[in-house]
Amino acid sequence: LGAVQQGLATGRGTELLAADLRHALGALGEITGDISSDDLLTSIFTQFCIGK
Repeated sequence: LGAVQQGLATGRGTELLAADLRHALGALGEITGDISSDDLLTSIFTQFCIGK
């Protein structure tokens, strides 16, 4: 998640941020059980204006 935070601060591309989030999600899933990546990404990216 630190990589995502740093990427947001430096303007890293959304595709790369999504890949970082999926990696973090996999690590969290190993600890806590299954987590829906679609739910997590939707929750995070609804806060940002992406596209256009």
